[in-house]
Amino acid sequence: MRHQKKGTTSFGRILGKKKALLNNLVKALLQNERIETTLARAKETGRLSEKLITYGKKGTVHARRQAYKILKNRDLVKKLFDEIAPKYKNRNGGYTRVIKTGFRIGDAAPTAIIEFVEEEISEKKKKKSKTDKPKTSKKLAVEKKKQEKPKAKAEKKEEVKVEVENEPETEEKIETPETVEPEIEEKQEDLEESKEEVEEALNEGVAEAPAEKAEEKKEEPESKKETESAKEGKPEESVIKEKS
Repeated sequence: MRHQKKGTTSFGRILGKKKALLNNLVKALLQNERIETTLARAKETGRLSEKLITYGKKGTVHARRQAYKILKNRDLVKKLFDEIAPKYKNRNGGYTRVIKTGFRIGDAAPTAIIEFVEEEISEKKKKKSKTDKPKTSKKLAVEKKKQEKPKAKAEKKEEVKVEVENEPETEEKIETPETVEPEIEEKQEDLEESKEEVEEALNEGVAEAPAEKAEEKKEEPESKKETESAKEGKPEESVIKEKS
């Protein structure tokens, strides 16, 4: 069984013819740096071409001999080791890409383009760790803020002074507590005078009331005598004679 095993496709050929087919595809790729073929063939040529680039990155005599077994062309071996492999010094794998293009006319086989990756990866920058930062950076920032605060305060004071000088003088005087107090004192004096007048009027009314009551009492006995005489039925004249 061949489940999940890469590189086992035979393309309907025996082993020798399969190797010859892949070698020719890799040669065409190194010469043109881009070819179009079926999707299955493109994937297999990509695997083989990446193996050749790893040989080229090693740069040893043994690696050159291994590459020559596949390519069988000294010019292509030289191009591989001198031009193509040095581009990918900083890349670990993924030297080719496969792009699907649709289906082939006739048998409707899926086609694809295989090409070398042109982008060169630059060396990765080292991330600055927290320990690399100087410990005195925070202290310097705090000191700078302290120095800037008094300057800002002085600038604000100057701005306020300039605004006050530029403001027009107003003629209207604002009432101060000194001007308000005399008015309150005058109102209190008026209230005290009115209270005194009311008390005097009440005292006079109380003095007149007893005199009126005394006069009323004097008149009452005479009226009582008249009523008594009327009850007895004697005329007033007889009463007067008896008195005489």
